[in-house]
Amino acid sequence: MTDEPVTGSGTGPSDPTNQETETDRKTEPEQEKESDREKESDRVEEEDDREDSLDSGEVLRRLAGLFGAAEIDAGDMYVRGQNATGHGALAIGTVNVSAATESVDGRRVWSETLSETTVQDLVRGYAPAGSDQQLDHHLKQRHLVCLSGPPGSGKLTSALVASVRRHGIDGVNILGVEQLTDVFRTKLGRRAGSGYVLRLSEEAVSELDGYTLMGLAERAATAGMTLLLVGDFSRRVQDLAGHVVEHRPAPAAEVFRARLRRDLAGRCVGFCAEDCAGECVDQYVDEECSRHPLLSAYLAGGPRPREVLPLVTALAQTVPRGRSLTDRLAQLLPRQLRERAAQILDVSADAGASVGWSAEQVRAFRLSCVVFAGLSTVEIRLAADRLVPGPHGAQTAVRLRGITLDEVLGPTLRAAMVIPNEDWATGGIRMQFAPGTEQLRTAVLDMAWTDWWLPRVLLDWLAELVRADEPEVRQAAAAAIGWSAGREVQTALEVVRNLAGERRAGVRQAAAIILVAIAMQPRLRQRVGVELDRWAAGPAAHLRDTVARAHELGLARLWPDAALGQLRLVAANRMQRRHNSVVRGLVEVYQGGHGAALVKALAQWAVSTDPADREVRLHAARALRILAERWARPPREHWPELLDLARTGIISVDDLATLWATALSLPETAYRSWRTLGFWLGRADGQPEVTAHLLALLRLVLAGRPPLARRLHHQLRHVWRSVLPGCALLDDVETLIAEDA
Repeated sequence: MTDEPVTGSGTGPSDPTNQETETDRKTEPEQEKESDREKESDRVEEEDDREDSLDSGEVLRRLAGLFGAAEIDAGDMYVRGQNATGHGALAIGTVNVSAATESVDGRRVWSETLSETTVQDLVRGYAPAGSDQQLDHHLKQRHLVCLSGPPGSGKLTSALVASVRRHGIDGVNILGVEQLTDVFRTKLGRRAGSGYVLRLSEEAVSELDGYTLMGLAERAATAGMTLLLVGDFSRRVQDLAGHVVEHRPAPAAEVFRARLRRDLAGRCVGFCAEDCAGECVDQYVDEECSRHPLLSAYLAGGPRPREVLPLVTALAQTVPRGRSLTDRLAQLLPRQLRERAAQILDVSADAGASVGWSAEQVRAFRLSCVVFAGLSTVEIRLAADRLVPGPHGAQTAVRLRGITLDEVLGPTLRAAMVIPNEDWATGGIRMQFAPGTEQLRTAVLDMAWTDWWLPRVLLDWLAELVRADEPEVRQAAAAAIGWSAGREVQTALEVVRNLAGERRAGVRQAAAIILVAIAMQPRLRQRVGVELDRWAAGPAAHLRDTVARAHELGLARLWPDAALGQLRLVAANRMQRRHNSVVRGLVEVYQGGHGAALVKALAQWAVSTDPADREVRLHAARALRILAERWARPPREHWPELLDLARTGIISVDDLATLWATALSLPETAYRSWRTLGFWLGRADGQPEVTAHLLALLRLVLAGRPPLARRLHHQLRHVWRSVLPGCALLDDVETLIAEDA
């Protein structure tokens, strides 16, 4: 058995009576029969429904402004083979590959050595980050370092430049693997003294455990190389204490100046004589651009590096000056949002004449562009057709491209959108709002709500889109519904209740996003809390599942006490065996500073003797395994965080021992829990204080549990001795087992 529930492809049960309205009408005997059928259907997954793996911090950041934040979706460009490596939307140039890829057990491990030209170009456009000095220090002390930062912060570029500083211009390599463990089974580091940079996905970061980290570090040290793991480790800082450096990007103004200078290098942007010395570039960057009132105000707002880079690219293409620069910035930066929103939605009668659309259809398309920015024009048009269908309900078969698309968008919205040049004439375009114009989305949505459509019409439209197959469509529509609750709270709650009762897990996930968005509005929190209390205690499995998902995506940070009670009710449902939502919600409570209350509650879950609480005990064990991978903050980074909290009396060592015994005993959690315990022993070796507390904890875990003592002896002899050959603490553990016997 695996110790992880199915996620990603997991879905809700196929219970045909999942609607709360039906359940409310059932008599008590009927509800009991329905509960039996529900338990059986909980074992069935819907293979056609897929949900996204979402991070609560990212969800909260996206919802913080509800379309009001300046989000420029460029991202780090990272392409294998002959292409580019860098941050933002910038392609550095051709990467010369000097290390061949090789196959490992049917998977791929590949390594690319960046050419000197590429590295020099990278360094020239680099604005030093605030964390560079700390990163350099760690690279001198360790062979493996994790560089952590959010998407778009430029962490990949910082890692590459750090490798340049450490190993020289010819010692920078990009490493790629299908799985981290593949590194153990291939020959890397043939170029001793080189640096390797490996970018990790969110999934890879979440799966990185102490065992793997120790193995990678040992492999890097043996090969005489440094290995930089790049990813968002914000939720794993304490798990991987001592190895993580938090990336602190350079100020936006410095990123702008450094990158614009690089993009303009070798060009004459002034009216120089025959021999241009490049002074005109410095003057243009430092005086005309950086001191421009519109641009300086934007940069002072602290946009992320990836938000600045598209702006740099746009200016470098045409090098506008004087009035042209002002006009260009007016298109790229926010200005008179309300008036511009009015111009977008106040469509002229002939705006859609070229495609045979009415003014209402054009207006619906523009609103869809605002709500679903980033999706293709095909998806946006289909969404608009659901709001305002064409004649006789038929969808208009129009291929939007080139001048036709410009006419439908109108000059104001078109000026706010970025369309890749290569897509402009091809159709299926994915448009993004230009840097600094994201606030226009809120203005347009607000005007649509107050001036053009009835709230119920818009909510029904968005609810229909939440039921769509595409996760991006569902999540964007969910955010808009959450935003709307500030205007029509009762109607929004009715909509989200219907969505929360859906069979499809992806729809329930979107409903959870709506609940978080509503709860982030202080005056609406009580309304949401009352609703969730009713759902958690009610008989509808899908509503209970949505409660868990909402806590997982951020509600547990707002209401930790309510979260513990509601998650306890939800955890008893067999349906949750297939999902991680309960455990993630519990971890959110812990991260909110309520570790003492959480551990006490979990220990009570673990010792429950009620046969109906089998699932509750399983969730307690899962939570322990996740929390056991966290490590205390410096200077106590060699302490497992839970053990350190027990040492200081913040949590009960007896409760901790109870949870460990449960996690090590249950088949679903045993495998990973024993691995984590081995990591604790490896890190504690040579630390007398940690060793003493860890051995005391093990005595409590083994007390009165002979099967655990036998399993511990097996782990010690057949697993840990080979993995940790020099660990003296294992001898103490063996003595402890003998004493217990």
